[in-house]
Amino acid sequence: MKMNKKNLSIGLVCVLVTLLILAGGEALTALALPFTLVGDGLRALSLSGGVGNVAAIVIYVLLCLSPLALMARKKRERMDIWLLTAAGVLFHVLYLMVNPGMRPAGMRNEVGDLIYAGSVYSVLLAWAVGKLMKAADTNGVNIYQALRAFLTICAVELAVVGIFGGSIGFMDKVKELQEANTMPGVDLTMTYLFQGLISAGTMLEYGLDAVVMWLGVKLLKEVEADPYSEACAHASRKLQDKCKSALLLIVGVNAALNVGQVVFAGKLHDIDASVSFPVFSMALVFVTLALTRLLMQGKELKDDNDLFI
Repeated sequence: MKMNKKNLSIGLVCVLVTLLILAGGEALTALALPFTLVGDGLRALSLSGGVGNVAAIVIYVLLCLSPLALMARKKRERMDIWLLTAAGVLFHVLYLMVNPGMRPAGMRNEVGDLIYAGSVYSVLLAWAVGKLMKAADTNGVNIYQALRAFLTICAVELAVVGIFGGSIGFMDKVKELQEANTMPGVDLTMTYLFQGLISAGTMLEYGLDAVVMWLGVKLLKEVEADPYSEACAHASRKLQDKCKSALLLIVGVNAALNVGQVVFAGKLHDIDASVSFPVFSMALVFVTLALTRLLMQGKELKDDNDLFI
């Protein structure tokens, strides 16, 4: 069974969007934005007059039926039930976006927008994961493609969330500090510096994790071609070296920031109370190191066997 590239691409976008939801923070606001913009636009169009109201209804129906476009092929699959579900959820969610007054009182805010948007993304995620699993043949030939696709999504998600979340978080922190310290003569320079360094450290960690995953994608290509080739061994060594460097840099920067806050505590008007430890990054790197080492040992064993033959 061949992987349908069109469905795979759409599925990967759905997975990426939902991973951004799981990332939390400022990325959530961006994910709810398409729904809020569509709701505002359709409401304005509907209120513009009779013709505008008819146009708004037509656009509304077409948008809600858009997931079914992915079913426009001869062969149906069981996971397509999620596309029908997505269409039903869209009818409800977009209607409430157009008519926010009909929402429950506690859902007429940004949190409500996120919850409604998340319900749509979660259904599309179920369909996308099903497509990715279907892409793997029973004999495992295409499992490398599915795994490469997933790691690519994770790498993009980490890079986007790291840069977007880190930069927006820093700007929000600066605004919060300015509002909380309005007395004349208050020097916030050192506080701004440390908040910038903390944000940069977060972006660095996400970025390095993304690099590790991207190199893992390149290694998988070589494994799929020939797990015992010299190219695969070279890719394994490269990934191993990058993993070591990434982990040392991540834990070093993290330690320096934690110690720096202690040393300069007297000059800081805001201290990051949560002492963070890069557990996810450490787990990712150590697992990757173990896998690359296994591949290299496999190559060494094959070379030894070839000598005897």
